[in-house]
Amino acid sequence: MQGLIIAGTNSGCGKTTITIGLMNLLKLAGYSVAPFKAGPDYIDPLFHKYVLNKNSYNLDSFLMSGNTINYLYNKQVHNNDLAIIEGVMGYYDGLGTEMKGSTYELASLLNIPVILTINCKGLYQSVSAIVKGYCELMPHADIKGVILNNVSNYDQFSFLKSEIEKRCNVVCIGYLPNNSNYALESRHLGLVQAEEDTNLKLKIELLTNTLKQTIDIDSLMNVAGGSVLPEHNFTMPAIDLSNLRIGVAYDKAFRFYYHHNIELLTELGAKLHYFSPLRDSKIPAECNCLYIGGGYPEVFAQELSDNKPMLMSINNAAQNNMPIYAECGGLMYLTESIIDIEGNENNMCGVFNSKTQMTNSLQHFGYCNIEYNGESTFAHEFHKSKIDNRSQANYTLEYTLSKQNKNRNWQCGLKHKNTLGAYAHIHFYSNFKFFEQITKLWKQAII
Repeated sequence: MQGLIIAGTNSGCGKTTITIGLMNLLKLAGYSVAPFKAGPDYIDPLFHKYVLNKNSYNLDSFLMSGNTINYLYNKQVHNNDLAIIEGVMGYYDGLGTEMKGSTYELASLLNIPVILTINCKGLYQSVSAIVKGYCELMPHADIKGVILNNVSNYDQFSFLKSEIEKRCNVVCIGYLPNNSNYALESRHLGLVQAEEDTNLKLKIELLTNTLKQTIDIDSLMNVAGGSVLPEHNFTMPAIDLSNLRIGVAYDKAFRFYYHHNIELLTELGAKLHYFSPLRDSKIPAECNCLYIGGGYPEVFAQELSDNKPMLMSINNAAQNNMPIYAECGGLMYLTESIIDIEGNENNMCGVFNSKTQMTNSLQHFGYCNIEYNGESTFAHEFHKSKIDNRSQANYTLEYTLSKQNKNRNWQCGLKHKNTLGAYAHIHFYSNFKFFEQITKLWKQAII
């Protein structure tokens, strides 16, 4: 099975734009592409799905063991011609001196060659120095090719290609010219979601037509390769969820789910019933528990607040002891209200008698460890809001979070009756014993 990792020198160098352009280019050329995203990001996989019309899967070498990554990679690449993995941040950026969770670590685990994306704005011959540094910083960097972004014209590319291939022993596969018309929009926590960009189809068409002229597909495919090590002693959890009918909140306000999590639930027997907190008037009648993932409830706060029947439906379910598990945006939605930085307040479900306050800066960011009910797992947080914890709270704090590299810990994880919500995003494959604690919460629906 051939594979490629599209890495970058840094965040914002054009990885996502080039990745989705290459995916569409290869799809139009007749290749079947299996898409992946390195790290914990939810937004980039939605762009992959928009282009390829198939789910893109996160592979995170901090959240998962190498054995698990090999298992999940092998599981998804069957019946495809090529796997493309979009990297995270800069190629070597990870946690601590060991670069845990970095694209470099993932490339090493999967033994897949790397194409480095470089933003050439304001650079000329120095591009060769950047390429050489990335190729030689660590052993087995496995950077086999480069794609240059923000190149003025073919003459500049031709010169840089000659310099890079002469000095760095890597293939210069192509370039992307300066053009703001296919730039992806951003907001306070990253890129605007694919569904929200009304011009995305036109952008991708323009991007793909450009890459048809500037990317050498033969060179791209010649670089692709890799031989995944077989998984050893990987065992799926022996958990029966056949009695669970899980209502999953899913619309443009709540779209941050790891697809491996969703598929694991169904593989263990659960029946999923999707609903929209924005559009539907109540939770599905079939469900006996809820899963409310992350997203952008603060962006759609007015619309969520206006849907009062849904707010009441969820609050009534919680007060009647329906098990609810929520992450990040889901937690915010379950509080009394969301207050934006201008002080505007929109009512939410009110399951927890606290309010969510938006801020101008990140409150918690990055990898962490969670302890809950005697089990622990790795997780990830990324949020600009905070919960106004009250002295007369109707909830307890059930999680202990800690940062391994910063000697910090704090309490979070709000629990009221059978509702549990926290900012932390959890990949169920990180630790099946911890995942079992979540399933035990849901299974209270059938006791």
